[in-house]
Amino acid sequence: MTPHDAQPSAGTYGQEIPNPRRYYGFWALSLALAIALFAFSYSMGLSYKGSAFLGVTMLAIALWGFNLLHEGLVAVMLPIGYILLGVGTPKQLLSPWTQPMGWLVLGGLMTGLVLMHTGLARRIALWSLHITGGSFTRLLWGLLLAGFIIAPLMPTALGKGILISIICIGICDALEFTPRTREASIILMAGYIATSAPRLGLYTGGGEVTLAMQLLASAGIHISWIDYFIQCYLPNIIYSICSLAVLILIMRPNNTINARAYLEEQFAKLGPMSVKEKKATAIFVLLVILMMTDKYHGIDIGWIMMLVGFACFLPGLHLVDSKRFASLNMTSVLFVVGCMSIGAGAQATGVDKLCAESLSPLLQGTGELTTMITAYLAGIGVNFLLTPVAGVSTFTVPLAELTNSIGISPFAPVYSFLYGLDQYVLPYEYAVFLYFFSTGYIHLKHLIQVFAVRAIITFILLIAVFYPFWKLTNAL
Repeated sequence: MTPHDAQPSAGTYGQEIPNPRRYYGFWALSLALAIALFAFSYSMGLSYKGSAFLGVTMLAIALWGFNLLHEGLVAVMLPIGYILLGVGTPKQLLSPWTQPMGWLVLGGLMTGLVLMHTGLARRIALWSLHITGGSFTRLLWGLLLAGFIIAPLMPTALGKGILISIICIGICDALEFTPRTREASIILMAGYIATSAPRLGLYTGGGEVTLAMQLLASAGIHISWIDYFIQCYLPNIIYSICSLAVLILIMRPNNTINARAYLEEQFAKLGPMSVKEKKATAIFVLLVILMMTDKYHGIDIGWIMMLVGFACFLPGLHLVDSKRFASLNMTSVLFVVGCMSIGAGAQATGVDKLCAESLSPLLQGTGELTTMITAYLAGIGVNFLLTPVAGVSTFTVPLAELTNSIGISPFAPVYSFLYGLDQYVLPYEYAVFLYFFSTGYIHLKHLIQVFAVRAIITFILLIAVFYPFWKLTNAL
């Protein structure tokens, strides 16, 4: 499965099909599942529009799950399929294209390009390792520090992953750690944790996080950047620290290994900050301030991100050559906005409310904590079948409708669902996870050991830490 925050993963799209029988068999199975769900729902009394919506959505889910077509192509065709089958009007089903989410993703790609092109991202990462590096364990904490600094500046997780993985592989090569050894696995898994975990603490930290909040807004449930920060940043720090602590406790890195000489050499090569780096730093400080104060100035974060990204190309600043704009992967935008049509289709047919009404009796009287636990476990389950973005697109609004119907604030259950989506055991479940694994430096046995335990630790954190904190900050 490929997913993300909206970046395509390594797949077989456009390549020679290695096993035609298996490939076409999955195509037949995907179509059969879609038709069966349409027929079953229609026979149970659901309207034609609702049944057609479920059938088309099931087809998309199967195509994603079996990796049969590029996920961006599937996402773009989703609203077209809905329209052609009469699920709703173009105005209803194409409404996500008029919302800020797609522009926020594009703005994030533009600011990420600036961060990489000016060298500021590499400087931040190496500075973090420079001030913490030395022993093997301190090196790992330095990676996490770099992840926290970069998180608000580069919303695209795959961009952060590429940057940090290059640094991690450089460390492995310098210290002569061969691929799939214990030490190599530790460094690359720490790099992944540094890339992925801090994003959940910020409204704009990752595509699926921002998408979930935008979908809540479309359902009339709004939260500002700063309010999300207040409710989620501290729990996320604890989660990220515990994630790395699990890695250290299970893998037990050898602290006699010292990387300081290599890190000092790499940091010295950077030299003093260039004028472009200084300009970029000032721009990103302004960006963070504008995002933190969105509830006061009233400008949507999507427009802020676009404006700041655009400004970096202008004369005077000129932080990146405008010709590099063509190098941006627009598939990210198409994938996220296309997936949002699932929510638009559910609202157009009333399936979102029907799902909430159907599930409501199961949670009546169960309480806030049980609802959070259920949402967390649902996120873990969805991960095996859907990309995180597709999972968020499909389940966020129904989950919000459900919690509202039983008198519970939707924020904490949605946060719990996002943390469930962040639990990965197999590489295919998340594009960035797959990217780090595809470097060849991580042994699958090590990966499963660490991240299976992390899922259990997160469950404990959800009950012992997140629940009381979210009660205190009015997320419940």
